[in-house]
Amino acid sequence: MSGGALHVHQATVGELQTAASTVLAPLAVTAPRALTSTGVEAGAFRADIDAAVVGRAAVARIRGSGHLVQRSARAISSTDPELLKITLHRSPEPAAADQGGTQSRAQSGDFVVFDMTRPYRLAVADGCDVMAVGISRTELGRHADTVAARAARRLPADSGAQAVLAAFLQGLGRHLDELAGPAQAHAGDALVSLLLAAFTETEPGRMDTATELVDRIRVYVLANISDPSLCVDSVAAAHGISARQLHRLFRHTGIPFAAWLRGERLGRVRRDLLDPAQDGRTTAAVAARWGLHDPRHLARALKSQYGTTARDLRRER
Repeated sequence: MSGGALHVHQATVGELQTAASTVLAPLAVTAPRALTSTGVEAGAFRADIDAAVVGRAAVARIRGSGHLVQRSARAISSTDPELLKITLHRSPEPAAADQGGTQSRAQSGDFVVFDMTRPYRLAVADGCDVMAVGISRTELGRHADTVAARAARRLPADSGAQAVLAAFLQGLGRHLDELAGPAQAHAGDALVSLLLAAFTETEPGRMDTATELVDRIRVYVLANISDPSLCVDSVAAAHGISARQLHRLFRHTGIPFAAWLRGERLGRVRRDLLDPAQDGRTTAAVAARWGLHDPRHLARALKSQYGTTARDLRRER
C-alpha cells in the first residue's frame, strides 16, 4: 500500500479480498453461504474496511460478516514483501488461526501473529472486528524472528505492553483519516516501538537467548533515547551485563551498539528537521531532544549519514 487512506463501506467478499491483498500481499478471502430452509441465501456478506499507511506499517480495521482468509503456498511469490501480520481481535466469537501446524482460538482481546512468507488460515465469525498491522521484517531487524516465532499463537492483551499496544491500535483505527505528514510518521514510530515492547517482552529471569536480550536492550534504548547519558556503560548496567558483553551481543547483529544508537538518533533528528512544525526550534534544540548535544559532531554525523547538512534538510521541504 503506497499511501493515503482506503475506506470501503459494505464491501463484498471480492472487495475485501482486493483490499486485503493491496494492503498486505495476495490473499484469498471466502465467506460461507448461509441458507434458509427454502434454499435462499440468508444474508449477503458485508464488511466495512478502513486502512492507511502509518509510518512504516500498513494498518487496517475490518468489521462485518464472518469470513476465511487464506495465504496459500501458490500465492506466495519471491517478489512479495516479507511481511509480518499482527492482528488484534475484538470479535464476540473466537477466531481460528492456523499456521505451520500451530493452531489457536483467539478470544476477544487477543493478538495473533502471522508470517506472510508462509501459508496460513484465519477464520473469523460474524460480527468480526479485527485490527491488522502489516510490517516488513526488515523494519523489525533481528526482532522479526522473535515476533515470527509467535505465529498463530494467541497473546492476550490484558496487561503490560500488550494492553498499551491494544489501546493504541483501537485509537488508531478510529482516527486513521486524521493522520498525515509528520503526525503520521510520529504515530508510525510509536507503533513500531509498541510492537517491539509487546512482542519481545519476557518475564525477569526467563531470558533464554542472546537475541531476546538484544531485543530488550533495543526497546529500553528507544524508550530512553532522549537521555544524553545513554551509553554502553549505562545500558549494560541497566541489564545486568558488562560493557564487553554488550559489545559482543551487538557485534553479532552486524552493527556495533554505538553505531546503531547514533543511527536511531540521527534518523529522528533528520525527521524533525524536515518537519515544518519544528521550525521554531534551532538545530541544536532538535538534536538535544534526541540526546545529541555537540553541534559540531552533529554536523559531521549528518553529512556522513545523509550526505547533507541540517540547513539543507530544512530547505528540502
